Amino acid sequence: RAAKTDISRRKRRIDNPFSSLAFHNEFHPVVLATTTPPSPPLIPPRAQWRISKNADRFSSSGSSGGDCDDSHPTPLQAPAGIVARDGGQSPSSSFFIPQKKLHGVDGRVKKRVLVLCTGGTLTMAPDSRRNDALHPVEGVLTKYMSEMKELEEEGMPEVVTHEYVPLLDSSDLGPTEWAVIASDIHANYLQYDGFVVLMGTDTMAYTATALSFMLENLNKPVVFTGSQIPLTQPHNDARRNLIMALIFASRDTINEVTIFFHDRLLRACRASKVNTSHLHAFDTPNMDPLAKVGVTIEENVNLALPPARGALRLHTAMETRVMSLRLVPGFDDRMIRRMIEASTRSDLRALVLQLYGMGNLPSVKDSIIRTLEEAREKGVLVVASTQCHTGSVMMGHYATGQALIDAGVVSASDMTLEAISCKVGYLFGRG
Repeated sequence: RAAKTDISRRKRRIDNPFSSLAFHNEFHPVVLATTTPPSPPLIPPRAQWRISKNADRFSSSGSSGGDCDDSHPTPLQAPAGIVARDGGQSPSSSFFIPQKKLHGVDGRVKKRVLVLCTGGTLTMAPDSRRNDALHPVEGVLTKYMSEMKELEEEGMPEVVTHEYVPLLDSSDLGPTEWAVIASDIHANYLQYDGFVVLMGTDTMAYTATALSFMLENLNKPVVFTGSQIPLTQPHNDARRNLIMALIFASRDTINEVTIFFHDRLLRACRASKVNTSHLHAFDTPNMDPLAKVGVTIEENVNLALPPARGALRLHTAMETRVMSLRLVPGFDDRMIRRMIEASTRSDLRALVLQLYGMGNLPSVKDSIIRTLEEAREKGVLVVASTQCHTGSVMMGHYATGQALIDAGVVSASDMTLEAISCKVGYLFGRG
């Protein structure tokens, strides 16, 4: 009997998703089904961020699988921490944010989706204090979603929302905020079937790409979306994007970080923003969409990733000493040489060259080749990418490209600039 009791106790500990967390003595409820902006949660010491002396590398001190350093810049947004499973009492902790579900559960089994909102055009409204310029409004998203009848339809998931404080333009999001979002997904991973991240479109491809590297062994959908027109406008693309993102986040066929926009689901690490004013704002230039939405949802099942093996691991350390340089015909190679030399003296870790065509430099620019060789000798990674929207780098195809290979330059193949910069930052962050 003693042995059986011990096994039963151990099983209960394993089944409790909160058992491995360090609890604190108080929690701060946040009510999202109102127009009142939620108060920012207190952050326990293990999730705090501080200003780094060098301010060059970022990681969350509460991450697993990444470098745990307590000297890193403070993010502009407070982490959500663990979002409570329901609106009732939860284990007491300032790392928990109990939240009310948007709609009541009628007893049927529903998928559960957590919506993390960072801001962006989707949450904006004209601000009279700023000459009617669009500005994120806290609480608008949650109020709007609480009134959406579509979310009560059969087959739609149960939705819980968290709006970060403050809401930000995507131009203000960087590696520190990427780590906050990834950490919140990691913290809530066992409580939800999928995740939707709402943000502005300008840097969405960078953020989504970064999370595709940060979340190792991801076996649930993480869908990014936003809009070109605010949700509060009579004609907008926000409502459709939001509903379809929730649908894809509640399916279990495409389990990776993706971007849904307009009528297609895209692999995040292959995507770029391609238009500033059309509703079809994103594309994967060297890859077909994972799914297209028309009368029905058409998935490219042959592009689906195989199930990940192992538990989800979080890596939030990102190297930011990365520089991108786009060449133009007739450039002054002396200026480029001085810029690279100055950067290497400032501990530059990687240089991304956006070259012509298949990865070519002018054959008469021998001084640039010598500069790249010297940079490689100092430990700088030099990556060659193409300025073309589609296609791939093939440096050995022409003699000018062969000179780059001899200088130790690495080909980026058909990767986007977003993928190159985020992957380089991630790999250096891993050490």
